[in-house]
Amino acid sequence: MKFTEKLKAKKADKIENPAKETAKKEKKPLKQKIKDSMNKKYIKNGSYSVVISAVFIVIVLVVNMIVGSLPSKYTEVDVSAQKLYSITDDTKNFLKKLDKDVTIYQVVQSGSEDETIKKLLEKYEEGSDHIKVEQKDPVVNPKFTSEYTSDDVAANSLIVCGDRSKVVNYSSIYESSIDYNTYQSTTTGFDGEGQIDSAISYVTSEDLPVLYTLDGHGEKDLDSTLQEDIQKANIDIKSLNLITEESVPDDAACLLINAPTSDISESEKDAIIDYLENGGKAMIFSDYTEESMDNFDAVLKNYG
Repeated sequence: MKFTEKLKAKKADKIENPAKETAKKEKKPLKQKIKDSMNKKYIKNGSYSVVISAVFIVIVLVVNMIVGSLPSKYTEVDVSAQKLYSITDDTKNFLKKLDKDVTIYQVVQSGSEDETIKKLLEKYEEGSDHIKVEQKDPVVNPKFTSEYTSDDVAANSLIVCGDRSKVVNYSSIYESSIDYNTYQSTTTGFDGEGQIDSAISYVTSEDLPVLYTLDGHGEKDLDSTLQEDIQKANIDIKSLNLITEESVPDDAACLLINAPTSDISESEKDAIIDYLENGGKAMIFSDYTEESMDNFDAVLKNYG
């Protein structure tokens, strides 16, 4: 009887308290609750990680875009031992004062660029709004160099254009020496900045000084290195025959008499002295000779 009564009471309780029964069914073990909680946490953290990763990628892309638009002077460090593609403060000041447009052409086939020269030219372009750098492929533009010179132009040579033009040969950018035991050439220096500065000055200067060399008396030729240095200083070199010209030209910045082996004429002597006494400048060299040099000696004697 007691068992039957308890069973009836249990059934009645289920009917009267359905919510309580449902709660019992829905009640989960502690282990399952922990597992469910961890799954929710991982899902939440995973979503957070995805969002953070996406934000980071966007930041990196934006930074790369900003850096890519900056001039190389802010993003590149010259790690070469001699700072080959850096420019000095003198050049920077020179470029700031530049008031004429200059175009620098790097004559080279695409893919064969000298990277040192290319990076150096980028510094020039960044240093002045008046500097423009272009690459000219001789394969694509075979007649381009003939507009500026009749000589062959080596790969990676430069043509600098302004009021006039000047070719900067690749061989003059890199200094080299020859070992005459092995006849091998070794690169000893880099003069890219000096050559480019000189060329820009040359094509933007209104008046260039002229050095006249006296000819007609067996004078020595200028040493090639000295001649290159004079031309690098943008001094034009012209020969002068005083027998035909009769006087030193007015545009002469200097007269060079380089060790004549025969004497000058009396009229030439007078023309030289007249030039010097009117403020002219001269470089006069002499060498041993068996010839009588009375008129040549008289020029020197006039100055003690």
